[in-house]
Amino acid sequence: MNTDDPVTQTKSTSRWVGPRGRRILHTGAWSMVSKASSAANLFLTVPFVLHALGPKLFGVWATLVSLVIFAGFLDFGLGNGTMNLVAAAHGRGEYDEVGYILREARRTLLWLALWLAIAASVALPLVPWHRLLGLPEAMAANCRAAAAAILFTVVFAVPLNLANRVQLGLGRGDRAFRWQALGQLLTMVMVIALAKSGAPLPLLVLAAVATPLLASVVNTWLLWLDPQMRSPAKKRYPAYASHIRREGLLFFVLQLAAALAYSTDLPLISALRGPTDAGTYAIVQRLFSIIPLSLGLIWTPLWPIYRQALATGDHKWVMRTLKLSVVLAVFIALSTGCILALGFGRIASLWVHQPLAVAGALLIGFVVWCTVDAAGTAIAAFLNAASIMRYQVITAAFFAVVCIGLKVWAIGHFNIWIVPWITAATFLFLNLVPTLLLGPRIIALTHSKTY
Repeated sequence: MNTDDPVTQTKSTSRWVGPRGRRILHTGAWSMVSKASSAANLFLTVPFVLHALGPKLFGVWATLVSLVIFAGFLDFGLGNGTMNLVAAAHGRGEYDEVGYILREARRTLLWLALWLAIAASVALPLVPWHRLLGLPEAMAANCRAAAAAILFTVVFAVPLNLANRVQLGLGRGDRAFRWQALGQLLTMVMVIALAKSGAPLPLLVLAAVATPLLASVVNTWLLWLDPQMRSPAKKRYPAYASHIRREGLLFFVLQLAAALAYSTDLPLISALRGPTDAGTYAIVQRLFSIIPLSLGLIWTPLWPIYRQALATGDHKWVMRTLKLSVVLAVFIALSTGCILALGFGRIASLWVHQPLAVAGALLIGFVVWCTVDAAGTAIAAFLNAASIMRYQVITAAFFAVVCIGLKVWAIGHFNIWIVPWITAATFLFLNLVPTLLLGPRIIALTHSKTY
């Protein structure tokens, strides 16, 4: 039986067990390998870098490495827009269309990377990086070198991330995750080896953020060689490029709002409380990152499969899967968060090989935030696949502005324990609750759209 045929999928996949369910499980299994490799990299490198650099410079290293998250949205959402188009074309069985979409997306992202490289080259010598990181002027050269590693890693990652998004849209996410896993394991080995040899801050930053790109280069090259990914005609298809830019811009605003709300914690703490507090917060944050990393095993393959199901009109499967995913996400996040909070003292001693004084309010705050975030991300996977973007952009932008403003005020008046509580409360009341209240109207809209 041809399980890639949309008609066959629509008739035989009313449940998780079926072509879509098997695809989710297969991709999710390799996603688990990738996330496990990423978790190993996150956790095993910490004690080595902490020992090599000391608490203060470790806080700077953790802050700089966290900024590589910007590579995920500085493609201006074009990767996600491309994935949605590829998934819809694949779901409809229009396989020739995929090559046209890929060529237009690749051309657009290469131009974007060029402009980002120019901007990075201009900003690098002008910004006082050592002051932003709370270090003395004697560290100015090292800070600038470390910042250069971050900026140009982001530039190269923008076009290289396209291969992963296309493979997910085609239901071949397992291929992307294999290379991601290899990149994370190689990164772990490089960082540990350099830390044990006493490498300076810039080199440790470079190893942590640039090594994964080696796997992305190989993955992109293999996708380029795939004859099915080459469009038969060399002429331009501006309609595809326009659609990618239009939907991609909305994804970009959404990702930017999320990055500003979530990924500025360490820079804000470093600037307002000092790099030592930032280092403590980074350790707790990395431990609880197990939860979103684990749930990513579900959301990453589920998003493009939602899109394929919507393209074939299988709304019953989509709604049933959405409800199940929300319940499962909340259960996993809450139970895992409680286990991590209760066992934090012993986990931290085994992990960083030294006692770590952390307020209980900080740990409980991360449990609450991870649970709220899990429910929101489960819903967002469906909304992204359904291209319900303008509503998400409005709520996310409002949430980001309020969240950052409250954090800037609260970090100075309270302590770092307040940060996850602010994130959880603002997201719950400004994003999740309105989405649940408007749920029936949003679902009706998805049923009326053509994908």
